[in-house]
Parts: sequence; structure tokens; C-alpha cells
Amino acid sequence: MSTVYIPIEPELSLTSAERAEAIDAQIWCLRRPLSLQSPNDVTKYYFPRITHPDTNKVAIVGDTAEEIYMNPVLVLDELVALLPGVPAAEMDSLIALVESNKGGTVPFEQLIPSTCVQLTEEEAKELGWLPEGPEE
Repeated sequence: MSTVYIPIEPELSLTSAERAEAIDAQIWCLRRPLSLQSPNDVTKYYFPRITHPDTNKVAIVGDTAEEIYMNPVLVLDELVALLPGVPAAEMDSLIALVESNKGGTVPFEQLIPSTCVQLTEEEAKELGWLPEGPEE
């Protein structure tokens, strides 16, 4: 298990927070597509998110070993649209990975595009994402 912090850049006329929320919602849709969601669902997001106290940039916090279920009726269009900076060949491989694992699982680390910055917990602390520990 390895915690990863993925800062989300503002893009597509979306703020970092708006885009992080949209990406997180689309990751949830891999497991529970919109066609299966109900107004009574407890959540519509998969991972927690944190906001940098100085920059207000938002990061998705995930576990690279987390196995994400790929629902057989999932649709990738919206998630793909939220990742315009991913090279076409890499996106094609990502789509093929998801499509070939419908009904199964894929580790979260295999879903993170190479264009995303990935911070360890220590790096996130050093860059001010996490509060300093209590003074001793």
C-alpha cells in the first residue's frame, strides 16, 4: 500500500477543485456508472481530496494498490475528456486496459496517467500540502 497525492491542475476552464471533483466522480463511475447511480447513494466520489493551504490547488489522495472495480457497463467518455494532456497512445492503452478488465479490477496505479504529478506523503508534507506535526 502506498499513498499517493495527485495535484490536479486547472484546465478546460475548470479550477483545480472543480476538475479534481469531476475526475474523482468519474473514477467512482468506473465502479458505479451514472446509469446505476441513485439519488439515495451515500457518495458519488471514490477518493478523498485535500486543498493546499497556500495555493488552493486540490489533490486527489489515493492508494496505488487499491483495486478499482471496472463495471461492465461503464462509459469512459467523460473521464477521457477530463484528461486532455495525456498523449494519444497512452490514452489508447488506458482505454484498452479498462475495457479489457470490465467486470474485474485494475490497480489505481495503472490508471494514473504519466502526465500526472504523483507525490509521496513525505513530498506532500515538504511541499506544504499537509500540516506540520505538533511542536515538541
